[in-house]
Formats: sequence, C-alpha cells, structure tokens
Amino acid sequence: MTVHFVIMGVCGSGKTTAVNLLPRFVEPESGSIFLDGIDIENLTLESLRRQFALVSQDVFLFDDTLYNNVLYGRPDATETEVATAIKAANLWDFVQQQPQGWHTQIGANGNQLSGGQRQRLSIARAILKDAPILLLDEATSALDNESERLVQQALERLMSNRTSIIVAHRLSTIEQADRIIVMDGGRIIEQGSHAELLAKQGYYAALSRKMPAPN
Repeated sequence: MTVHFVIMGVCGSGKTTAVNLLPRFVEPESGSIFLDGIDIENLTLESLRRQFALVSQDVFLFDDTLYNNVLYGRPDATETEVATAIKAANLWDFVQQQPQGWHTQIGANGNQLSGGQRQRLSIARAILKDAPILLLDEATSALDNESERLVQQALERLMSNRTSIIVAHRLSTIEQADRIIVMDGGRIIEQGSHAELLAKQGYYAALSRKMPAPN
C-alpha cells in the first residue's frame, strides 16, 4: 500500500531533525518512538536501519564507480537488479553515454556528476535497497527544472507501494499527502489532510497561500 506523510514548516522548524530521529541518526532527549508498536530503542541499529531508505538534499557518495555507489544500497544485489534500479532512477541514459559505463569513477562525493545526477544515483541506491519506509528530505531542492523533472519521476517510482515520510516544499507534493504534519519551533502544531488543514484556516492555510502554485 502506498501511504505518504508530509512534514512541512518554515526553515529551522525541526523537520529534518524529526526525520533523523526515526533511524536514530540523532537520539531523543525524552519520549519514545515506536515502529509497528516496538520502541526503536529496543531494536539494533542494523535491524532498525534496514527498514528505511533515505534520499536527502545532502547526498553522500563514495569516491568509487557509479555501480559500486548504487550497490551500496544492497551489496548482495545482482547486476540485473542494479541495472533495473538505475533505469528506474532515470540514470540509464547517462550510464550508456559513458565510455566505461557504470564503471565510471564519479569522484569524491560524486564531484564528477551534476546535482541532478547525484540525486538520481541516490534514488537508484534507495530503489535497490527496497526498504518498506522511505525518508525524503527536500530531495528536489536546489535543482534546475529539467533535473527536478527527472528526479521527481524517479521519486514517484520509488514511492510506489511503500510508506513515505517526506520533508517537502512543493505544494503539489504536499496537497497529495495522506497526512500533513506541520511543525514550528520543534513542535507539531497541526496535522491532517490538505482539505482538513485548509478548513481550519490556521498556520498551514497561511503557509500554503504563500507557496507558488504548481506548474
């Protein structure tokens, strides 16, 4: 089943911190977080992080080949599975254009790639991992229109048939969410569907009026 949760709020409201709490990249100072009724403190980091795939605006890539960077998502994957992930991430044409194909060296943290290519490689890695929960943290920010289009297409494939928790800035993404969680000052101040939150005429409604309309 496909379920989309969106976390939104102004810069500094705590959105990224909230996402980072789930795989325990940061530890809570108080309270508990439950995953399917289990306190994540009672899970090993390995078993917990197997449940998540992350695509963020800050992509981390190794100074290695494109193939090995994708394979990091699931080291036991076959070449066919890696190829399928690369194609689903809209990166296959780029691979085909390289003299060394997917054995092309991408440089330190992918510095031989464009921003859009780095994001799509990160998406290919997440597709290959095939985790049940997807974390997206501003995954299309700071991209030109063409790169954003290709990345958005790849993200739509990735989000199919899984739970996605999305830190979003695009109104079209927010409107389509099953549940919107609005944060301010590190706290959840509103939550509900787009229609429910608009009807409240509160913080979300005021924010949404300031967002550019979808193209």
